[in-house]
Amino acid sequence: MSQEMISQEALLQVKNFTLRVDSKILVADLNWTVHAGERWCLIGRNGAGKSTLLKAIAGMQSQLYMDGNIQWKGRDLPLCTPEELSKLRAYGEQFPVGGIGLRSIDIVLASQWPWRGDASPNEALNHALAALARCDVEHLAYASWQFLSGGERQRVSLAACLAQSTPVLILDEPTAHLDIHHQVTLLETLVQASEACQQTVIASLHEIGLIGRGFTHALIFTGKVGGYLAGPIDEVVNSQTLEESLGHPIEEMTAGSGIRVYIPV
Repeated sequence: MSQEMISQEALLQVKNFTLRVDSKILVADLNWTVHAGERWCLIGRNGAGKSTLLKAIAGMQSQLYMDGNIQWKGRDLPLCTPEELSKLRAYGEQFPVGGIGLRSIDIVLASQWPWRGDASPNEALNHALAALARCDVEHLAYASWQFLSGGERQRVSLAACLAQSTPVLILDEPTAHLDIHHQVTLLETLVQASEACQQTVIASLHEIGLIGRGFTHALIFTGKVGGYLAGPIDEVVNSQTLEESLGHPIEEMTAGSGIRVYIPV
């Protein structure tokens, strides 16, 4: 199969989809298609529905709060078994939680359970350590989760997602709690993996200054009831759409490197 054909494969299709919490409509009549190798950022205010939508497409949101259809590779989401979903997408929480007494390495090893019969214990351990190294927390492999900082927990959680080697990463605010250096290097890691093996990334984002660092597409919650914009970054992201979405004046600048940067004013 050619690289062009792979890039056009529809991994995720959301059709005529409405998502609500109680009587509040978060997004209405959403029609959204995600292809292999695309990197989507979800943008919107607190409470707009970014996290709820990510949970919905990941199969972690109650069907009671949604109408419409979600398909993974043409298969309706409710028909996908937990093991099928676990081999298709990895989900990173906004506030990662780990059990008392667990070490970082334990959390990353546990994330590999769908593939437990495909690798020896040594191979699984090496794979987990490599994932921790990619997130710059290999030195914390045997540290207790309960003593990690918020940023360290976030990076261990991201390592657990990377260790699953899934075609799709669904990440809820992956740069939250991270210092600037780790925000940038994390996005560079995601872009490199995406470009190397057509891994798809769908991530919510509050740091608008990072939008230009490797995302190819955006889904913007417009601020109007149920409203959204979806498409390539160059078509849907600008200072006006960001202002309408976030409710604050935004300026657009171009850095010396050529990266477009958005700044609240």
